[in-house]
Amino acid sequence: MAALKKHHMAIWSKTLSIALFFMTMLIFLPLIYHFGVALQPAEKQAYDGYITIQSSDFSQRKTLALVGNWSFFWQQLLEPDQVKASTKKSTLIKGSGGWQSAQYDSNYAAIGFATYHLDVTLQQSASNLAIRIPQIESAYRLYINFEFMASGGLVTDTESAALPGYNTAIVRIPDGLKTFSITIQISNYHSDWGGLWEPIVLGDADSLHTLERDKVGLSMFILGALLITAIHSLIQFFMRPADNIPLVFACLCLLLFLREFTIEHMSFALSALAGGFVLITKLNFFSFYAGIPTALYFFHLCYRREFHSKFCSLIYVVCVVFAAFILFFPTRYFGISLIIFQFIALAVMIYILQRMWVAMSKKQTGAGVMLIGSSIAFAFAVNDILNANGVITTGRFFSLGIVGFIMCQSFVANNLFNHLINNNETLTDKLKERNADLELMSELLETKVEQRTRQLKLANNELKTLANNDPLTNTFNRYGLQQYIQAAFERYRRSQESFCIVLIDYDHFKEVNDNYGHDVGDIVLVTGADLIKEGIREQDKLARWGGEEFLILLPDTDLEGALAIAHKLKDVINANPIGQPISVAISVTGGVAQVTHNDTFEMLFKRADDALYQGKQCGRNRICS
Repeated sequence: MAALKKHHMAIWSKTLSIALFFMTMLIFLPLIYHFGVALQPAEKQAYDGYITIQSSDFSQRKTLALVGNWSFFWQQLLEPDQVKASTKKSTLIKGSGGWQSAQYDSNYAAIGFATYHLDVTLQQSASNLAIRIPQIESAYRLYINFEFMASGGLVTDTESAALPGYNTAIVRIPDGLKTFSITIQISNYHSDWGGLWEPIVLGDADSLHTLERDKVGLSMFILGALLITAIHSLIQFFMRPADNIPLVFACLCLLLFLREFTIEHMSFALSALAGGFVLITKLNFFSFYAGIPTALYFFHLCYRREFHSKFCSLIYVVCVVFAAFILFFPTRYFGISLIIFQFIALAVMIYILQRMWVAMSKKQTGAGVMLIGSSIAFAFAVNDILNANGVITTGRFFSLGIVGFIMCQSFVANNLFNHLINNNETLTDKLKERNADLELMSELLETKVEQRTRQLKLANNELKTLANNDPLTNTFNRYGLQQYIQAAFERYRRSQESFCIVLIDYDHFKEVNDNYGHDVGDIVLVTGADLIKEGIREQDKLARWGGEEFLILLPDTDLEGALAIAHKLKDVINANPIGQPISVAISVTGGVAQVTHNDTFEMLFKRADDALYQGKQCGRNRICS
């Protein structure tokens, strides 16, 4: 009966897991619709450099992509008042797709400068209207009528004076206008693509800001998923260093994190740095060129027999050459390499799918689910390539596809874990049967078996303790403290029970190790941890966060109380010279932060870490919040 019940439970568990898995996958459908269809602006065609906007154009969507024919002045940087008076007649060019496209009769080189111009007529006077400026390669100046409104980089007709810049912007159109002109001066000396590749978007200012917010929100979701998965994989590798698969998967997630971080609506985080344009472009291309061989290597490690080592090695070498090209060559030469590498990437992805199909046909563990995840990622990758080349206009979704692949990979990993648990349970049952037989044979042998069973339990307990505790200070480690942090957040969201964290770091700890040796340094850490444990409540939790840094979780405590506790702990540690036979005078610096509405742990920790950094900058041996 027990075996039959266990069999029924196993079937129910697998059925429920599969159902939940597919339900989770269905969550992507509304996301894809929202970001691929609902947020895409409607297109409005311009003719001969003029466009008329009717009120009905905004009936379905509140944003319009201004495509069609703009007036175009090649090798001229014209001010708005010079456009009509230009002695050189303008040509017409599409408002998207760049200026060196093969569709034009004239041969416009990627390197050069030009002026785009469009006259806009509104059926009704402008009210709360704005335009969104996409990334324009590689420098631009924007005018509405005769007024300068926005710029990116330094526009110039000489290459030596040019400065590239990635500055997207949302520019308000003055209220009350019924006609206005859009004039954009563009120069490009740093990219293999020149001009307007993405269309200018006109619409309600609030809708444009909402569109930008939603895109950033999607990226933050994807970045969070990739970062959490990378950290989880690194923890797995830390626990099992002989297995390289979690490490490779963590590297793949970090490369995808880097690629997502350098896309258009996230590049603002890097654009202010020196060489922002070059840095963003190189990181974006490098993450793509390095991500493909990393993904192939991940599958190669998972299914060594199904993947051909010689072919994989050839791909690794080719991708290393492309990645080195990105690092050492100017950005203006990246275009040709991208076209070639896209074919390589497609070939690699098709190869992975074919090999995963072979692995599934051989009934390799998890191959079927991995094939589903690979297919999802492949479909989104093809979408991105077609979108980048202007074949379709759905948007970029490869990172969202990677999230789907991560879910599949997690399902396989958990299934393997469950398989190991079932094997352990089977082995335990067999062990019990053997023990029953051994009881009949010898009481002495039974005693030995019981002793070994107790040793096994002790070993399991020790393993659990090692997984959650820092062996030196006998405090929690990061992983061990995580469940208490999560519980504190749940209590805060449920009953508004506030809590604080205190981040404590030893001052000049490296000098202790250098002057007295690491043995004394370890004594300092252990003694300091004991003093902290004596000075906090039973419900408070202490973890060694890393090196000489400790984190204290203070449930049901406000900022004032947390500061008082932190000051008391600082004073206790300062008052107790640590280390025998050498007495070492020790001071600590602390940062305190209290949870606030909509906080995540990362946000809460950053405030505490910033406060700690402030204390360090202000002379150490103090508590800041």
